[in-house]
Amino acid sequence: MIAVVALLAMTYAHPEQLVDTDWVAAHAADVNVRVVDMRQSGFADGHVPGAVALSPVAIRDAKAPPTFLPTPAAFDAMMARLGISNATRVVVYDERGGIYGARLWWILNYFGHPNVALMNGGWLKWSAEHRPTSKETPSPPAGQFTAKPQPKWLATASDVVAAIGKPGIRIVDARTRNEIDGTDLRNIKRGGFIKSSTPVYWEDLLDPQAKTFKSADEIRKLYEDRGILPSQEVIAYCQVGMRASVDLFALHLVGYDKLRNYYGAWEEWGNRDDLPIERK
Repeated sequence: MIAVVALLAMTYAHPEQLVDTDWVAAHAADVNVRVVDMRQSGFADGHVPGAVALSPVAIRDAKAPPTFLPTPAAFDAMMARLGISNATRVVVYDERGGIYGARLWWILNYFGHPNVALMNGGWLKWSAEHRPTSKETPSPPAGQFTAKPQPKWLATASDVVAAIGKPGIRIVDARTRNEIDGTDLRNIKRGGFIKSSTPVYWEDLLDPQAKTFKSADEIRKLYEDRGILPSQEVIAYCQVGMRASVDLFALHLVGYDKLRNYYGAWEEWGNRDDLPIERK
């Protein structure tokens, strides 16, 4: 009985959203699977065989504030070009442990497609294991994707303002300490942080060398030690919604289900004079 309890304590609540390299090697060519490479560069030099490329910046529309979301029609077309349909199992990887891939995980969930996973360890692990690579650019048949927006995954600036100091809601800041302290502005007009927010830097969720996600127990402890509990609603933010998506991915992985991404992020908050900012 003790062994069973210990095993359950180590188990992810949503293990289907994290697959290992063995699984990808065995299933990348399946008809109902699409592997997406979201590295910043290097696709032409070699990638997971059969993977299609998607730029990390493609899924955030810089010309569409305040949400910065692509329209459902634009997202439909983007997925169709990649050969992704509503029934497709999507598996994403990048070269940094999920900072780019997690944003696609989040936005697919927002558009009603939860059948998406990250390849644990990403390109770093795939390369370290000397697995086969390809330089071919696949041309998959066009997919038939219909976006079904799920507003529960998205927070706006007004939602965040309403959440400040509110019992039952926790605001998570996935940025660096220098950004939070206001010493690293990153071309944003104002530095600081949102009142009542709790810092959880996205890389703290990963093994520092392998860039794989930490165990379920380690992830749960990291959040619970900071007072972030499964019963609470969580709104995460960073600068452009990438690092926040890693926090949301990890939280969902271990069983947190009331999750929203403030996708306007500090790019909106720090550039608006009407929104409150705290400084150390």
